[in-house]
Amino acid sequence: MVETRCSLVMTKSLLLIPLFFLFSLCSNPTETQESFFNQTIDENPEETNATVPTKEFIISDYFDEMEFSVPQDYFAQEILVSEDVPQYVVDEYIEVQSLLNETVGSYNRYLMIIYTDNENSKNIFKRLEEVHWPFELNIVDGYLIASGCLTGSGYELNPPDVYALCLMDYNFVNNPHESIERGLSEAQRKAILYHGYIHEYFHRYQRAYHRELNMGTPEVGTPMWWIEGAAIVFPNIWLSQNYQNISAFEGLGFYDVNVEGMDLNSWYAWTKKEAMGVSDYDRCNNYEFGKNEEQYETAQCFIGMANAYLAYITSYQTVWVDIPSDIYELGFAKSFEKHVGMTMDEFYVKFNAFLREGNPDDLPPEGFWPTEPINSFVSFP
Repeated sequence: MVETRCSLVMTKSLLLIPLFFLFSLCSNPTETQESFFNQTIDENPEETNATVPTKEFIISDYFDEMEFSVPQDYFAQEILVSEDVPQYVVDEYIEVQSLLNETVGSYNRYLMIIYTDNENSKNIFKRLEEVHWPFELNIVDGYLIASGCLTGSGYELNPPDVYALCLMDYNFVNNPHESIERGLSEAQRKAILYHGYIHEYFHRYQRAYHRELNMGTPEVGTPMWWIEGAAIVFPNIWLSQNYQNISAFEGLGFYDVNVEGMDLNSWYAWTKKEAMGVSDYDRCNNYEFGKNEEQYETAQCFIGMANAYLAYITSYQTVWVDIPSDIYELGFAKSFEKHVGMTMDEFYVKFNAFLREGNPDDLPPEGFWPTEPINSFVSFP
């Protein structure tokens, strides 16, 4: 349970519950990539022969100082919106994020920004400057230049002063994934938006394990199918279990808000038909999941279901906690082998065979989907 440390004052333009960190640098940076500076401390300056201890700070020390990988016991996120964004958008975000914090944990240095136009976004530009946003502060044709979700800032500084940023345009908030054009109800549109909030915050959770490592790059080696796939299956399960706790869905049934992959059995059936080549859509028919899904440039299909299957043969504790817990020390591939007991290539073979077992209309095997609340079978940090 996350407690609120202080009362929250919410306005249209700003809700800030930040942590501020002061780094005192006492010498120049070293030449090495991993060591930023050596700090010399004279514990007894009056004694000329006093012992002078030296502490060498490495990059990971700064992430310890920022508590970047440690869930907090209060609402640690920030939301900042343009002056003309309605207050209910802020209120709804806080409600969903608060519930999410109770499951995953409340991680700091996560800034949700919802913007409209240049005239109404001066407060946003000011905050982006404060968090070291390196790009031009200019909204062109409804989009902030270089914006994205999830993105980040402050990694390039010496020492690092890192923030995870979700920069979202207000048009998307009102009409996520062209849901109005598709004829979806207001409740379904909100469910799509909330699914996005959850998906992006799960990326912040994943980044906690990577610290200064650039998650998603070939050099680091954490595969796209886990980064995005784990962040797909989590909101699918979480929303299907928690939608009734959200005020926007009060009095509504499951199929009033069912979007994305919330209907887990339908999602499974859709995937199985594609793998067996009998889907009405050709994009993933007969597709073989494999190494292509390790990179963003080549990934195509089944990334969410791969994580669900991995949890089925191991556990969601393994997929969401144990594997990422050893990424920093071992790298993803070795952590995967340690906790799953096979290589990723061996897993790909098993997963492809599983999708093609039986008939296209078969239901998932017993126990494939969890039936209890997430916190009853996963112990997040």
